[in-house]
Amino acid sequence: MKKLKVAFLWHQHQPYYKMDNEFILPWVLLHGTKDYFDIPEVLYEFPKIKQTFNFAPSLSLQIEEYISGKTKDRIQRLTELTAASLKAEEKMEILNLFFHANFENMISPYPRYLELYNRSLNADYAIREFSPQDWLDLQVWYNLTWFGYYSKQSGIPKRLFEKGRDFSEVEKHSLQQEQNEILKKINYQYRKLKELEQIEISCSPMFHPILPLVIDSSSSLECRPEQKQPVPAFRFPQDAELQLKEGLDYFKRTFGEFPAGVWPSEGSVSDDTLNLMVKNKVKWIATDEQILFDSLPSIQIKQTEKFFPRRFDTPEGSITVLFRDHFLSDRIGFTYAKWNERDAAADFIYHLRSIRNEVIKNHGEDSLDSACVSVILDGENCWEYYKDNGIPFLRELFRELGNSEELITVTCGDACNSNSFLPALSHIRAGSWINANFDIWIGHEDDLKAWNMLSKARHELEKQKNNINSKQFDKSLRSLMIAEGSDWFWWYGPEHQTIDKPDFDRIFRHYIHNAYEDMSVEAPEEVFIPIEKQSIPNPDRAPERKLENLIGSKYTDTIDKQGYIKLTAGQSAMHRIGDFLDSVNYANDENYFYIKLNFIRKFSGDYEIKLFIDNINKEIITSRNNFITDIANSGILRYDEFLIISLPLNMTGSQDNIQIRIETKMNDSHFKYPSEGPYNLKRVF
Repeated sequence: MKKLKVAFLWHQHQPYYKMDNEFILPWVLLHGTKDYFDIPEVLYEFPKIKQTFNFAPSLSLQIEEYISGKTKDRIQRLTELTAASLKAEEKMEILNLFFHANFENMISPYPRYLELYNRSLNADYAIREFSPQDWLDLQVWYNLTWFGYYSKQSGIPKRLFEKGRDFSEVEKHSLQQEQNEILKKINYQYRKLKELEQIEISCSPMFHPILPLVIDSSSSLECRPEQKQPVPAFRFPQDAELQLKEGLDYFKRTFGEFPAGVWPSEGSVSDDTLNLMVKNKVKWIATDEQILFDSLPSIQIKQTEKFFPRRFDTPEGSITVLFRDHFLSDRIGFTYAKWNERDAAADFIYHLRSIRNEVIKNHGEDSLDSACVSVILDGENCWEYYKDNGIPFLRELFRELGNSEELITVTCGDACNSNSFLPALSHIRAGSWINANFDIWIGHEDDLKAWNMLSKARHELEKQKNNINSKQFDKSLRSLMIAEGSDWFWWYGPEHQTIDKPDFDRIFRHYIHNAYEDMSVEAPEEVFIPIEKQSIPNPDRAPERKLENLIGSKYTDTIDKQGYIKLTAGQSAMHRIGDFLDSVNYANDENYFYIKLNFIRKFSGDYEIKLFIDNINKEIITSRNNFITDIANSGILRYDEFLIISLPLNMTGSQDNIQIRIETKMNDSHFKYPSEGPYNLKRVF
């Protein structure tokens, strides 16, 4: 029986958090002690299982700096302070930072940590009443809870987990030393598993930039022709090549050889990007399935074609492209965390078997010699939502895969070594793994402000090239390469939220400022102003008046000018595929309440939307092709970019507000807005 190949790629990355002599955010250290060493450790139990791990060099570079003691982060510095001598402002900072962890899995299970959390909810009380021992225990617990499943089972972490409270200063500093020891083991861990031929290691460009946009910002027009562009345009293919070359060279210094494969940051590709990869002898890359579908005429492609690595031909040679299955990837990233691990593993295996059957049905059994399902996701961000950091789930999944007669795991390089089953590609449409476009990084007005700032600085450096020495030029360019990283743009705009959002903006502008300093040019005033404060934000708003004469084109325009709510389903470092609602506009006239649901993008695929009206206990269910509702005389106007639902006011009573919740489903993606409680839509009388 021929087996279906499954290639997992775990992408490990952090942006470059360093400002001056401090890492502004602690995520390299904390994920280092929880994930980067621990997650591959489970593979020793399952020698048949093969995986690919991808490293962003900006992550590895920071691990090196931690190990050397050259740079520390704010959490480390606050932890080092003697608890009995803490000042009021230091205590407040500890309260603000030392509970930044998943509550259900990293705080609640530990009685002493939970006690401190509950007592700290009133910050004034905590600062006034916490004893030195309370502060010391809090310093220890925050660092302790970020130890991984394996890392906490021996030595000082095991001792402190068992002790639970009343820690000493000596124990605290021993714990910090243990953090450093784990970081030292990370590269050895991956080198050893590679020697055992169980894993492949790939890399990303140096500071994790969106290569197509660095090559030419107008590449975003391929997937979004109406998208506004930076002024001046950003076109620096030499930067893109330097980011790639530095990443490959850094990888070779770290692991002893050049990688065969590259995960281009955020799966972002274009023809020029693939040409650059071939020029630099990269053998394979991976991107998202939707990129494939958007690169070929829809009448010629079957859904199962995404399971075949494709050769891409360029004038300088060829490269193989893998296409990420975003349904299965998102099952691990977002769905299985709350499931029983056996049920989750069984569900995953069920879907893989179904894929195998579909591939055979559409392409014949011999096609399994080439077919491969690519499961690609962050290697760190989802695990804190799982019990025991996901290890029980991975054990169940790897046990099932290892025993299967129908499935086999391979590295990405192995998957690409088979002969191509389908014809080679000569063109690939520019886009990323999120919605096959670049909206997250260049679609919002704040993204554009950041690109404008970056572009002005980069053009200024070219202008000053002959006026400064090579050392100044190189230092300035390095700062701008850091600013080209994708993460700063990820957090601009409303799509993703974190309490660290201002810090990402601060680091971005810091490196823009450094670039100007190094070229001895005064930075523009805007560099010193947070980007989101450079314009008036567009907050949620209530309607101002009752509507009249809703006829013709004025129908939608008039509703747009009234009530508005921005919808955000994904608020984290991860992004969900299948989230297609952007916002709600609403208004009412004498007889109807109008709810306009705006889509993120124009599309013609099928979907289902459930609108719950809580205060009258009614619901409307609508899909692209039909709708069912139990509210008499309700109506739906449906377009490719939005739909409008009209509700008879005589059904809603005399309430000042209409309370609604929304659930959406597209393919197998399911979202709720909001995550808790209803939205209150104001009615105008």
